[in-house]
Amino acid sequence: MGGKPGSEPEDQPIGVDAPRPRRSRSRWARTMWVGLAVLCFAIGVVGIFLPLLPATDFFLLAAICASRGSRRLERWIRANRFSGPAIDAWERERAISPVAKCLTVVMMSLSLTIIYLHTGFNLVFWAVLAVLVAVAAFVLSRPSPSRGQRRDSN
Repeated sequence: MGGKPGSEPEDQPIGVDAPRPRRSRSRWARTMWVGLAVLCFAIGVVGIFLPLLPATDFFLLAAICASRGSRRLERWIRANRFSGPAIDAWERERAISPVAKCLTVVMMSLSLTIIYLHTGFNLVFWAVLAVLVAVAAFVLSRPSPSRGQRRDSN
């Protein structure tokens, strides 16, 4: 992430029809962008297992932040086996994989069951149910990624 300014290649693709964000000039700003990227990536990993944290959104945010602080970190996030396919599918087709859809619905059901066991049928339960149903409807309404559309990563 260090290195000489301008030592990172500028010709690496970062997304579909996306303008390349300018890399911050100040060392302090780059450090802050990298720190934010790492934080967002970590939250995205947690979001794989917790239904109310959208993993793909945090992975996308991590890639955006990394592009301002470190092209090398951005390439790593996009090539990572957990975040790369989700970022690529979302950027290219606004799609969510069937496995991710299934895992989302299962984890939301588990979360709702736990909330019910702790609170019963009260206002909290019904509010969480409404949010989870809306999120599940959105996730299930997204198309699945086309086969063979994954771009090659370096």
